[in-house]
Amino acid sequence: MTSAEEIWSLLREQVSPRGTETIGLSAACGRTLREAACTAEDMPPFDRSAVDGLVVAAAEGSEIFTVVGEIRAGQANLPVLAKGNAYRIGTGAPVPHGGEVIMLEDAKADGDRVSFLRRGANHIRRRGEDARAGEMVVPAGVVLGDGQIALLASVGWVRPLVTRRIAAQHIATGNEIVDPAEIPGPGQIRDANSALVLAWAQQHGIACAQARLGEDAEALRDRLSPDADLLLISGGASVGRHDYTEAVLREAGFEIPVTKVNARPGKPLIIGRRGEQWVFGLPGNPLSHFVCLHVFVDAAVSAMNGAAPSPVLLSSHVTDPIPGNPRVTWWPAKAESKGLRPLRWASSGDLTALASADALVRVPVSGLAEGARAEFIRTR
Repeated sequence: MTSAEEIWSLLREQVSPRGTETIGLSAACGRTLREAACTAEDMPPFDRSAVDGLVVAAAEGSEIFTVVGEIRAGQANLPVLAKGNAYRIGTGAPVPHGGEVIMLEDAKADGDRVSFLRRGANHIRRRGEDARAGEMVVPAGVVLGDGQIALLASVGWVRPLVTRRIAAQHIATGNEIVDPAEIPGPGQIRDANSALVLAWAQQHGIACAQARLGEDAEALRDRLSPDADLLLISGGASVGRHDYTEAVLREAGFEIPVTKVNARPGKPLIIGRRGEQWVFGLPGNPLSHFVCLHVFVDAAVSAMNGAAPSPVLLSSHVTDPIPGNPRVTWWPAKAESKGLRPLRWASSGDLTALASADALVRVPVSGLAEGARAEFIRTR
């Protein structure tokens, strides 16, 4: 059996980043930035008031000032600060040269006359204090979220170079599976894997075509897309008489470096490569699907995107003991303030834990005692 580390190393070394495209910011969420984004000007580009308050000359020692005007955000022509004069100023408004900003809470007004309870804090966001012109603000390899997109907008980086959208094909196999909208007949079950894979793909910004087939090796071979970056096949990955996924892939020209993984759930995992195209034969049980997608397929997707290596192993304490197993277990858990709370699951076909799960705890063969420190990955 292949270890998780061996699979991660294989994928990071052999999966090549896909091509790039330039897109608008409105379409960039979830895409991977493939160039370092730099600011063309200082951030902020001028001294700005950090509060609603009053501005006076910093060197002015008067005790009483006369409010003679107002400076608003977006104002271009700024007054020269004269002795004894003060101006109302709004948050974000430009500060005249040599100005000191005092917040309203520290001012005592009597008509247009004002005195200050305290001075010297000087509530100003200075030009360039966030970043200087030419400085990198978002590095290459970052998956763009709302915060990064806002930052790119603030520096005018409105056409980022990103990895082109990954094209995936998912084929669910098995005579027993029916559409979730149908009422299953005797011996049938609803197809949860297709819904799981599609939701996972949407979270990763992957365009995913789907199909559902019975136990038909020839039909599977005919449906394999030569154009997809990533092929995902649900079912048929084990060693039974009707588990034909590995044989079909080999006939189709795929090299198969992995056929079993030291993981529970998810042992019968097939990983193959045909040129730049990668395939994962996923075990049919839905919880095994969930584990393999997040622990292994995510690593391939990160490499295709040119993103930071995945998965990111975090560390925390478990709130309850978790039993060991001859294989390393990826145990569904809920990350809480007091630690990782293991969730109950009866078998690799049990999806009920996923109603609360947002983490997978890596459990060594010896198990974990209550309060023990453990590695885990986030699933959302």
